[in-house]
Amino acid sequence: MTLKKEWRHWSVWFFMLLYMGATKPADAQSSVTLYGIIDTGVEYVTNIGSKRSNAALVPTLTGTLPSRWGIRGREDLGGGLSAIFVLESGFAPGQGTLNQYGRLFGRQAYVGISGRWGTLSFGRQYSQIFWGNPGDTLAPSIYAAALLDTYLITPPRTDNSIVYSFSSNGLSFGLGYSLGRDTVAPAVAGGCAGQSASDWRACKSMSAMLKYETPAWGAAAVVDRNYGGGGSGSPLPSSSQTDTRALLSGYVKFATTTLGAGIEHRINHGLQAPGVFNVNSDFWWFGGQYMPTPSLSLDAQFGHLNVNGNPVGGSVIAARAMYLLSKRSAVYLTAGRMFNQSKATFTIDGGTAGTSSLPMAGIDQTGVMVGIRHFF
Repeated sequence: MTLKKEWRHWSVWFFMLLYMGATKPADAQSSVTLYGIIDTGVEYVTNIGSKRSNAALVPTLTGTLPSRWGIRGREDLGGGLSAIFVLESGFAPGQGTLNQYGRLFGRQAYVGISGRWGTLSFGRQYSQIFWGNPGDTLAPSIYAAALLDTYLITPPRTDNSIVYSFSSNGLSFGLGYSLGRDTVAPAVAGGCAGQSASDWRACKSMSAMLKYETPAWGAAAVVDRNYGGGGSGSPLPSSSQTDTRALLSGYVKFATTTLGAGIEHRINHGLQAPGVFNVNSDFWWFGGQYMPTPSLSLDAQFGHLNVNGNPVGGSVIAARAMYLLSKRSAVYLTAGRMFNQSKATFTIDGGTAGTSSLPMAGIDQTGVMVGIRHFF
């Protein structure tokens, strides 16, 4: 073969390979979706602070659902495998500011690979306790039973996490492990020091979930544990301290009615109340949703928290009426009442960050809100 013929021979192969490489991405099925929720309104809250004042407020955290926008993507890699990612940002519609302590993608930020064997993902992700609570028919609404343990409706997310999940024929299983959680939140809000090269337990988090759902009923069991290491001012100052929750939750459906309930046992080795350590508590709730017409949803819920040996628990009742203007838009009226034990300071206002709506110890609170929600 002459040099000229040989060059032609190899050039044909080169351009064939170049064509195959250029067309392969085009053959793969991929998608990127922009999505979001805007949910806000005006609420009225009673008995705030030492003066027991009343206030009209625009919530910053949630209405019926927290406001957010996000981007999710999936690419078909062939052989039953897909590459996935999610970037999700929470914001306060009243000010247009970021939630989750100013993070750009504070709700979720992860990338992973998914196949018939399940999904493995890396980044900032939900704890499995978020996915394993199907019996909560009302949260994360601004007034709900889970205000007695806001960890359930924040919802809990962990930085630097590795998550494996699998779902098939109604059965779901998930495992999550964080190498160092929440370096942005302040210590008093449960923030931690993040990843540590010197203390293998510091700020770690782990969770496991098993769930089964059908169109008529569903049930789930979850275990969630956080390790301390946040230092002075943190609920868990030392890495030897843990905060563990075990949750059972479920629901049943009858035509246009859904009934849900759950119970959570918590063993908290950190500081939960002034001078109180190693506190065990039990939180339970029940509630339901009734849709008399396809456009009208009526919800109600009751919850109670008992802290062993300490009057820092309470009870809450909440209700909501929502009218669906379309598949994307709805208006609603919701109300709640918080009943605090003598040393408890739970607020009914689940829509305001920080301590600005807290009552004095032992004082009850009422909240009422009218709002509008839109999906996009």
